[in-house]
Amino acid sequence: MPRARINEMKYDGYERLYLLELIESNSKVWAYGLEHDNYVESGFKIMEEIVGKECDFSIEWVNKIKVAIFDVDEIVQDKLGSSHTACNVTVSKVIDLDSFEFFSESLGTVVVELENDVDFLGVDSKVSFTGNLRADFI
Repeated sequence: MPRARINEMKYDGYERLYLLELIESNSKVWAYGLEHDNYVESGFKIMEEIVGKECDFSIEWVNKIKVAIFDVDEIVQDKLGSSHTACNVTVSKVIDLDSFEFFSESLGTVVVELENDVDFLGVDSKVSFTGNLRADFI
């Protein structure tokens, strides 16, 4: 089920950067995407096709994750126009050695994909990491 709608898109060749509006909370986040079969130099036509489209999202490119101590879960995108996301979250489900889920009031349930296997994650583990929010088209 889609959880976001694209409000804006920036592009550079195959790379895309989307401003997503979260359907349930109306908050906005930046997410990246790649379209290997669609190189764009002039984005007017593609912007007409993509703005308003619905998608889901996940966090990937996480290569440093650590157990942390904090009182409140926090997800921060402090670089305007960047999909870079810093998280202090509580694990809600371990999928396998390189992926897990967490729940956030603002984002809902989010899948996190790690670059390396880790064996210290468990349900209710508090972890800190950075990664990139990725748009997933359904």
